Amino acid sequence: MDKQKRWEYGIIVITSVLLYLFLMCWLTGYGPLKQNVYNSYALQADSWRQGRLDLGQDYPYLELAVYNGKYYVSFPPFPSYILFPLTFIFGSNTPDALLMWFISLLSAGYLYRLALQFRLSEPLSALTTLTVILGSNTTFNMLNPGVWFFAQNLCFLLAVMTIYYAGNGKGGWALFFWACSVGCRPMQIFFLPVVLLILYIVEKKKSPELSGKKIVSNKIYWGIPAGCVALTYMVLNYLRFGSIIEFGHNYLPEFIRAEHGQFSVKYMSENLKSLLHFFQFDESGKIVIDHFGNLSFMLVSPCVIFAILTLLACILKKEYRIVIFQSGIIACAIAYLAVTIMHKTMGGWHFGNRYANDILPWIYLATVLGLSRVEKLGKYQIPIAVFGLCLNAIGNVVVCNGL
Repeated sequence: MDKQKRWEYGIIVITSVLLYLFLMCWLTGYGPLKQNVYNSYALQADSWRQGRLDLGQDYPYLELAVYNGKYYVSFPPFPSYILFPLTFIFGSNTPDALLMWFISLLSAGYLYRLALQFRLSEPLSALTTLTVILGSNTTFNMLNPGVWFFAQNLCFLLAVMTIYYAGNGKGGWALFFWACSVGCRPMQIFFLPVVLLILYIVEKKKSPELSGKKIVSNKIYWGIPAGCVALTYMVLNYLRFGSIIEFGHNYLPEFIRAEHGQFSVKYMSENLKSLLHFFQFDESGKIVIDHFGNLSFMLVSPCVIFAILTLLACILKKEYRIVIFQSGIIACAIAYLAVTIMHKTMGGWHFGNRYANDILPWIYLATVLGLSRVEKLGKYQIPIAVFGLCLNAIGNVVVCNGL
């Protein structure tokens, strides 16, 4: 590969994302210097700095767990790990919005490098990156530094880094970043088989004479960093809630009062409708933008449809090993979504269907896998990217401005 060309297209990708962020800043008011009102993670990190696990008081506008008369952040804790060192400088007023921009740009860089890792051309790598990061519903998570969106945006980055380092055979880093992503969005655990399979394939290529059992015994130390991260979650959970698997969401008042709790099969029917809901139109034939999601994840993230197209193309080309891998990724994504629709809510205030955004790094992997065998299909992303970019930009502006 031409190193200069690689850098040129990389700069184009980063510049495109940066210009998008500036444009959305001017259109919505969510800029890099905006104060984060919903700063649960910074409040938690600052409390840790002061030697306290609870927040010390109630913040009625935040989603807090109430346990034994104390108030705790009800979300998985990893984003507070990132913010903790910053509290020594900023206290609880950490620059969350600026960090969101940095996370988004870093995500774009890793997506681009991941595509190159599969030997896609520089132009196609850039196009595929922009299709998933600007032409999907992940753009809503990039704008608002509130606790919900901060965790998802950080999770997106960590998942992409997991895939990238796994593909490079750096199992310790890959599993570490995967463990960090689980500390943002716990159901990332569904994609562990994909990570392990990538690592196995890479190691098998290096040493084809080794059995699977031997590879595992030789590389068991890769799990140590991830295990240490997981241990911190369990200790925190136990110290706060008396259970190593309880991070607090079950102690939210809304779930305590819920007849069927936080997760139930009784929620699935209604949530599935939201997950697959088509456009609604008003009397004049214009699309109605719902401020609480309720729009098919395949409409707001059409890169999912393109991933399926690459799967079909690989079937036609009889690239069955790739097909099996892609099918496995999609199966993990379906399992993820199946559990997601068992949740009492589907994300509250937002445009699109943001809970489904957590599968997008893995859908991207399925896409670049397919394109590595059917690269000519890549140009057909352009209309999909344009559709996704326009729909999400308009939806984000409408929702963020309360129009």
